[in-house]
Amino acid sequence: MEESNVLVEVFLPVILLLIMFGMGMTLTPRDFANLRKYPRAVGAGLIGQLVLLPAVGFALAGLWGLTPALAVGLIVLTACPGGTTSNVVSFLARGDVPLSVALTAFNSCIVVFTIPLYAGLAMDVYSGEAVDVPLPVARMIVQVFMFTIVPIGLGMTLRALAPAFCKRIGPAYDRFAALGFLFILLAIVWESRENILAMAAVVGGVTAVLAVIMTAIGLLLGVLLSVGTRQVITLGIEVGIQNTLLGMVVAGTVLNGVRGLDGEIMYMPAAVYGLLMFLPALGIIFYGRRRFGTALEAAG
Repeated sequence: MEESNVLVEVFLPVILLLIMFGMGMTLTPRDFANLRKYPRAVGAGLIGQLVLLPAVGFALAGLWGLTPALAVGLIVLTACPGGTTSNVVSFLARGDVPLSVALTAFNSCIVVFTIPLYAGLAMDVYSGEAVDVPLPVARMIVQVFMFTIVPIGLGMTLRALAPAFCKRIGPAYDRFAALGFLFILLAIVWESRENILAMAAVVGGVTAVLAVIMTAIGLLLGVLLSVGTRQVITLGIEVGIQNTLLGMVVAGTVLNGVRGLDGEIMYMPAAVYGLLMFLPALGIIFYGRRRFGTALEAAG
C-alpha cells in the first residue's frame, strides 16, 4: 500500500473517529431537545443542508463538466453535515451556538441515510459505462454509522458518566484532535501535492462557487424566515461549512474502487473545499463580531 493510501485509508479514519468522539463529549440529550426551540431556523437549516446543498452540487458538477470521480466526490461532500468546525465558527461569529450544535448533532445522525442516498444517485448519474456495478449501500450505511453515530454516542456516554472529566480534558483533547487532523491533512497534501495542484485548477473554481452560493443561501433562508440575526449568522455558517473530513473518508475510503472510481481523486473536492469554505465564513465572523462585540455580550 502506498504511503498516501495508508494516510487516507488508515490514519484519516482514526482521526475522524477521535474528532467525532470529542464532539460527542460536548453534547447532551438537551442539545437534541433544543431542536424544538428553533422550529423555523431548524427547518431552514435542514432544508439548506439536506436538499438545497446537494441540489446545487449536482447543478455545479454538470455545469463544470466534472469527471465522474470528481462529480461523485463533490456530491458526497454536499451530503456531509457541518461538523464541529461549524460550531466553532458559529461561536467566533457570535452566532447561535446551541442552534449550531443542535443542527450538527441531528445532521450527523441523519447522514447515515442521506450520504448513501446521494452517493448512489451520483454514481448512477456520473459513473458512465460502469452503471451495472451495484453500489454497496448496506456497507456504506454501516460504515457511515460507525464513523458518526457510534463515536458520538460513546462521547455522549462518557460525558454522562464523567462530566467533570470531560470538561477537564476537553480543551486538550480538542487541540490534540485538531492538530492530528492538520498533520494528516498536510501529510496527504504533501504526498499528493502533484495531484492536488492539478485538481485545484479543476475543482478550485467549482468548490469556491459552491461555498459562496451555499453561505448566501443559508443567510437568505434566515432572512426570509425572519429569524434573529444570530440565527441568520448560524444558518449561513451551517449551510456553507461542511465536515470535509467525513467527506474525504467516505470518498477516499468507503467508495474507493466502487464502479472503478479512484478514491484519491474522489476526495479531492472535499480536500480543496476544506480550505476555500472559510473565505465566506471570514466575512460572517467579521460582521458578527462587529455587530455583537464580545462573546459575553452576544450571549446576553
